[in-house]
Amino acid sequence: MKKLLIRLLNKAKEFCLWVWHECKDWHTLVLLGIVCLVLGLPVWGGLLLGLLFRWEWAYAVAAVCWAFWMLPGAPYFALCVSITLVIKRVFKRRTARKKQNDEGKPPHDIQ
Repeated sequence: MKKLLIRLLNKAKEFCLWVWHECKDWHTLVLLGIVCLVLGLPVWGGLLLGLLFRWEWAYAVAAVCWAFWMLPGAPYFALCVSITLVIKRVFKRRTARKKQNDEGKPPHDIQ
């Protein structure tokens, strides 16, 4: 049991280091911020609508969404990071294919 726990902790550490390595450049950090804002839109959008128009239902929507994301099992940040890395990979593939079409050479560094 102890070996399993140590192996799981090592895998989690490797995953966190990989995510940190992927998010080092400022483009990815900006993209992560945008994804976090979009996924958090029901919370801050509901609060903004409630403040501007005094709509009680907007406060309720914001409170329910915030309560959902704050649950222990809710993967808010993991979802934000995964969406960011998928978008980054798609852009990387598009630019590699565009480069391939422009130069007539096969792209490298595509996984």
